[in-house]
Amino acid sequence: MSDFEELANRKVAAHLSATYSAMAAVCLALPLPVTLPTGTVSNLEVVPAVRRLMELTLDQPMPETMKAHVFAAAAFWLGAMDCYSLLIREEEWQVSRAHSAAANLLMADGHLEDLAAWLGDQE
Repeated sequence: MSDFEELANRKVAAHLSATYSAMAAVCLALPLPVTLPTGTVSNLEVVPAVRRLMELTLDQPMPETMKAHVFAAAAFWLGAMDCYSLLIREEEWQVSRAHSAAANLLMADGHLEDLAAWLGDQE
C-alpha cells in the first residue's frame, strides 16, 4: 500500500471517529436521549448501535425534519463505514471509495450540525 493510500485510510478512519463522537453527543441531547457506546469501542458495537438509532428516531417527539436529520446522519455514517470497510479489505485499493466515504461523512456532519442548532434553540 502506498503512502498516499495509508494516509487516506487514516484520514477516513479519523473522520469516521470524529463524526461518530459528534453523533453520540447530539444523541444525548435529543428529547428522548439515546446513548451510543463511547470510549474504546469496536465496529462490532457501534454499527449495530447506529442502526438501532435509526429505528429509535421514529419515536422522538420532535418535528419530522429533525427526525430526518438524525436518520440521515446515521445512514450517511453507516454508508461511510461500509465504504471504509471495503477500502481496507479489498485487494485493490480504490480512491473512489475513499472519496465516497468522505462525501458520506460530510453529509452526516451537515445533518448533525443542523440538528445540533435546532436542539440548541430548544434549550
